[in-house]
Amino acid sequence: MCDFIEDQTAEFKEAFQLFDRTHDGKILYSQCGNVMRALGQNPTNAEVLKVQGNPKSDEMNVKMLDFEHFLPMLQIVAKNKDQGTDEDYVEGLPVFDKEGNGVVMGAEIRHILVTLGQKMTEDEVEMGVAGHEDSNDCISYEELVRMPPRLASFPASLSVPVPS
Repeated sequence: MCDFIEDQTAEFKEAFQLFDRTHDGKILYSQCGNVMRALGQNPTNAEVLKVQGNPKSDEMNVKMLDFEHFLPMLQIVAKNKDQGTDEDYVEGLPVFDKEGNGVVMGAEIRHILVTLGQKMTEDEVEMGVAGHEDSNDCISYEELVRMPPRLASFPASLSVPVPS
């Protein structure tokens, strides 16, 4: 079925189970990308939708996915060599760094993530930036995209179009 070794598959299943809120061996389609990102992959939302068969948006919080169906999707994503790296996400952010010191105003990061690229909800953004602002309400964007996958979808959402 998949090219993963037994130890990897066990690790993947353990992570999958962490997202299984109802403890029935299934996750929502909307959680699939987050599980993949928690496992070190970095697919875009579009890539996740593609491997899921492009479900309708109203199905994302209704359709369920078991581990046996998730694993082949993870394999497809893992084989994709075009996934963005941390450096890709950091690359566009200096445009918003007015003083060139590696930080951007927290309000500006929030605005970018809610309005550009793979838009996030305000709640998702708040979860992602919580604890990252300094005393001047600034955020180190390099630290932000390198943070652990506490909010697994957060770094992927930093792939925003950069104004010229």
